[in-house]
Amino acid sequence: MGIRKPAVSAQEARRLATGQSARSFQESMLASSNPRVAIAPIEPTSRQTGDRTVPSQALPARRTVLLANERHDEDPKVQVFLSAALPARGISATFDALSAESRPARALQLILRRALDDYELMLSNGSFAEIAQAYSVEEPLSIVATSRMMPRRLVDIALAHFDPLGFNSARAFGRKLASSALCIFFNNEKKVTHRQR
Repeated sequence: MGIRKPAVSAQEARRLATGQSARSFQESMLASSNPRVAIAPIEPTSRQTGDRTVPSQALPARRTVLLANERHDEDPKVQVFLSAALPARGISATFDALSAESRPARALQLILRRALDDYELMLSNGSFAEIAQAYSVEEPLSIVATSRMMPRRLVDIALAHFDPLGFNSARAFGRKLASSALCIFFNNEKKVTHRQR
């Protein structure tokens, strides 16, 4: 009995082996470099091998990968850069009290965080008002800058309100958004103080 010639040449066998190892390397890199994946098992089926059937429990489960951005139940967030001027003395009792304990810039950042929590609720239910009247600011003008992660849907609503034609810069939009939220906060604070008297 003679030696049979292999169906695949040595070069072809090396190329196939290299292609398979490169493919499995790419698959493992993709799986490890993308932490935002959810893996859902697919029911394995039984298969025929020769004259016997291998039960489905003995087969490795095939898996499918679902990217997180394909899930529609999450509201993606974007970073918004905000800035606002320090209010003049007497505009906000809360600001005056916090400024006595810490730096005025820090006091305004704390108030802005709470003001934007309220303003996000107003954006989500459509109860936000027209751009509120500007509050009196400290002289010389002192601007406090910060940023906030906000749901994209609410940012789009605010953009449609403050910049319907799309000409403002991100900085100008952030200034309008923060100033409006602070105006509403200061006005509500005055109403509560007035009721308590």
